[in-house]
Amino acid sequence: MVLGSHALQRGYRPDRLSAWFATSFVDGFPWVMATNVIGMSQYADGGRVATKPYTSGGAYIRRMSDHCGSCRFDPGVRVGPRACPFTAGYWAWMRDNEEALSGNHRMARPLATMRRLTDIEAVVEQERQRNQG
Repeated sequence: MVLGSHALQRGYRPDRLSAWFATSFVDGFPWVMATNVIGMSQYADGGRVATKPYTSGGAYIRRMSDHCGSCRFDPGVRVGPRACPFTAGYWAWMRDNEEALSGNHRMARPLATMRRLTDIEAVVEQERQRNQG
């Protein structure tokens, strides 16, 4: 989930990501890639498999895993040197895909939250720079 979320937020190509998962992990069977990577992780099928994108901000990752323990980033921060790449990446991805997601009823609440963020343009710009570097 964490790797797929990062890849979705950063715009990795779903076909290349599927090939990487299939060759890098012992459970990366080709028959699983279409469903788990293309459909769920990358939402590249437009919602045929998963009813909403399977991505999240840093707060969810911290709550559901032990990945954030010694991390220098703060999941509650969106902009600046302590901004969590998953939190900022989530909101930037939402902003970049707002139009495509607006018809999905499961995305209504996250989109409404994103529209209330006063720093959304700064988040988007920061993440564009992060992706270029």
